[in-house]
Amino acid sequence: MAEQETGKRMHVQIMSDTEWEQTSEEHPWKRELLCGFRHVSYCKTQVHGDCFTGVLKIPGKKRPEGKAETLGFYAGEGTLVFLDNSSRTRHCLEKICRAEAGAQTGALLLLLAVWNWIIAEDVPWLQKFEDRITELEDLLLESTPREFPEILMRLRREIMKFHNFYVQFLDAAENLQGAFSGSMTEEEKTGWSVFTNRLSRLHDYTENIRENLLELHELYQAQVDIRQNEIMTVLTVVTTVFLPLSLLAGWYGMNFENIFLLNWKYGYPAVIALTVAIILLELGYFRKKGFLGKRKGTEILRSQKDSGDRKRTD
Repeated sequence: MAEQETGKRMHVQIMSDTEWEQTSEEHPWKRELLCGFRHVSYCKTQVHGDCFTGVLKIPGKKRPEGKAETLGFYAGEGTLVFLDNSSRTRHCLEKICRAEAGAQTGALLLLLAVWNWIIAEDVPWLQKFEDRITELEDLLLESTPREFPEILMRLRREIMKFHNFYVQFLDAAENLQGAFSGSMTEEEKTGWSVFTNRLSRLHDYTENIRENLLELHELYQAQVDIRQNEIMTVLTVVTTVFLPLSLLAGWYGMNFENIFLLNWKYGYPAVIALTVAIILLELGYFRKKGFLGKRKGTEILRSQKDSGDRKRTD
């Protein structure tokens, strides 16, 4: 258990859930906070008559698919207690309380400083997440790997965790802001207003990333459709090329005596030459129509992407 004391006699403690359960100090809503901390499913705050409590469920940035971190807090008259089973909050609070501003602050501003620290690195992390999506776009224009849907699903789950976290975190912050708006100082009002706006922008950021993932899925589906169309085009071309040859084979397979070129000594070479001429004419026609050219769909998608990149750069 770590303790800090601010210039306004704010007694700050950092405990594990076991220490909080075994503490001899009498805190209202102690049991309810402990139960919420151990069985947290979402971020929430509760304001009572003489105190307020809350728990946060924080997804990890290194492994979003892993277990989320849990942070609880209790604020009473001159007391602020954090429940944390890791060293995450402990290091943060030690830095805040050593700082000049942190050493002369109340419960709301101290809690706000910790919450700002929780989301301090979220914008760079989301930018790196966007870079991963851009890399997948470039990969998709070159090939359509079979594991691509699995990758998209994993990215979608990761960003959904942060999207839900920001929504819940914003509700928890606005709950405290609304409950204490009448008793807040101007510094506290400004700080909490900036914090909620920041959370709102992070939420909008994740919403944009979700839309980008949806567009990436549509791009993948378009590439799959293009590949299928190419296969069908090849099959159609092959069938069309050999259709006249099948017709010639059918004619000369008939049991008639007066078939054209049948008794001519150069008949066989002539049929071969005719066959080659038909194939060349058909291939020239298909190439002229673009059936044997480059992947037009991919070229269009690539040109549109390059155009969009140039616009963003400008």
